[in-house]
Amino acid sequence: MGGAVKISPLDIKKQEFAVKFRGYSPDEVHAYLDMISSELEEALRKNLELEQKVSSQQERLTSYTRMETVLHETLVTTQKAAEDTKASAERKSEAIIAEANLAAQRIANETNERLVKIQKEIVDLTNQKETMIVSFRSLLETQLALLESMEKRQYKNAEEYTPVKKRSDLSDDELEAIVDEFERKLAADKKTDARPRSDNGR
Repeated sequence: MGGAVKISPLDIKKQEFAVKFRGYSPDEVHAYLDMISSELEEALRKNLELEQKVSSQQERLTSYTRMETVLHETLVTTQKAAEDTKASAERKSEAIIAEANLAAQRIANETNERLVKIQKEIVDLTNQKETMIVSFRSLLETQLALLESMEKRQYKNAEEYTPVKKRSDLSDDELEAIVDEFERKLAADKKTDARPRSDNGR
């Protein structure tokens, strides 16, 4: 801007003109040159101030541009880090949920298998008990019939004989009570047989 001016205020002040007859008044010419010099000097001063302001504003603009670039890069980095963290958390959450589902399914399967096994054991034990009751019932009927036959022989007069209670007269509860008592006795006998014998008892 200032480079376009090739004449300075001092050049204007020092400018001399040849004096001719009936020419311009030297005083007026010098006064006018002084005025032009002052105006040019003021214009140059303002121009310099403007250049300094422009330079300062340009520096501030450059600084703001750098700050904007840094902030933008920081924002992008922060967003990427947040997205990476979110994605990592989602992956971990999905892995935990999947593992929990597998564990729950495994426990459910094991529980179901155990339940089926227990139900089968209950059915087997029930069948075994029913089989034992039937066998014991048959044995009891045979023994009662044998006992009745033996008692009949002891009495000469049939009227004096009072028959033993027959199996057909026993209720299911009575028969089960007999079976339970028989099982307890068998268990007690097994415990007795399992005890170690002393040297004196050999």
